Amino acid sequence: MSTSTLPPTLQDPTTWAEARALFRADFSRWVQWLGGGSAAQKAYWFCLPSVQALLWFRVARCLFLKGHRNSARLISLISLYLTRIEIPPTSSIGPGCIIPHAEGVIVCGRLGARATLSGSCGIGGGAREGDVGGGPGLPWVGDDVFFGQGAVVLGALRVGHGVVLGACTLTLDDVPDRATVIAPVATEEPSCNSLDPARA
Repeated sequence: MSTSTLPPTLQDPTTWAEARALFRADFSRWVQWLGGGSAAQKAYWFCLPSVQALLWFRVARCLFLKGHRNSARLISLISLYLTRIEIPPTSSIGPGCIIPHAEGVIVCGRLGARATLSGSCGIGGGAREGDVGGGPGLPWVGDDVFFGQGAVVLGALRVGHGVVLGACTLTLDDVPDRATVIAPVATEEPSCNSLDPARA
């Protein structure tokens, strides 16, 4: 199921049908992102840690919203052990999320539809307090946001729709729609090695 066939407000599943629809949207976008594939390729992709993490998050989130909070937290914990992706059932993720590289991804807050999360990136609590829609002290992230490798969003702030967060960026303030955030590029400094006669 594509994200276009889901109700526009469907973010948090309160029924198993909604949870299945959200995961189908995640997996459909993954397959589309990789250019389609055979049944064998799709079976392989389904077993990837990043896909499994989203599957078990959809199950845990539905259980959490149904009031089965201990079961939801247990499933979330098992998923973390198996996939190395941390998405607690208190988080909210819109349809069509993909995680190209699983290791070190953390989602604590609210992600909109069609988020793309590269490795070692995530959202979570920080210095800014309050609630802007992602939960107390947590970020609210709009639709169609791309997280580069190592991109991090911390605190009660809002990241607009269509934003690109470049690799290794640390975002601590609100970001408007369709903005691009980049980190400073590393520069070479003179050697401080004491064995270098020129620096002695």
